[in-house]
Amino acid sequence: MQMISKIQPTRSDVTEFPPTGRGEFAGKGVLEPGKLASQRNGKWVRRTHAFLGIVSAFNLLLLISTGFLLQHASLLKLDEKTIPRTILPLSYRPQDGAHGVRADIFVADLHSGRLFGIAGALTLDVITLVWLALLTTGLVMYVGKRHAKQKALDGNASLDDEE
Repeated sequence: MQMISKIQPTRSDVTEFPPTGRGEFAGKGVLEPGKLASQRNGKWVRRTHAFLGIVSAFNLLLLISTGFLLQHASLLKLDEKTIPRTILPLSYRPQDGAHGVRADIFVADLHSGRLFGIAGALTLDVITLVWLALLTTGLVMYVGKRHAKQKALDGNASLDDEE
C-alpha cells in the first residue's frame, strides 16, 4: 500500500500548460497573442476620429445652418434685410456702403468662407480634409471590427474542428 502525502502536487498541478484556445484567454483576463498590438493600433484611430469629429462639428453646424438659410432665403426674405457694419469685419465688402450688407450675401459668404477672405477659404479647405480624415478613420475602425469578428468566427470554427 502506497501513501500519498497531502503536500505532494497532484499530476494535474505539475503538468499545467498555458491556455491554447481562444475561450480560455477571455475567461482568465489574459489578452490573446497579437490582441495587445491591435488594441494599441485601434486606440489612436479612435482617439483621432473622436478629436477630429469634435473639432469639425462646430464647422458642420455652421454649414448646416447657413445652408438651411440659403435654401430658404426667399421665404425668410433675406434680400430685404441687412447685417449692420458694427458686427462685420472691417475689410468685408466695403463697396456695399457704411450701412451694412444684405443678409443673403452675408449668409452666402459665411457659408463659403469668403467672409474672412483667403484665411476663411483656407480654413474651409482644411476642414474638408479633416472630414476626409474622419471618413478614413471611421472606415478603418469599421473594417478592423469586421476583420476581428471574422477572425474570431474562423478561430471558433477551427477549434470546433479540432474537438
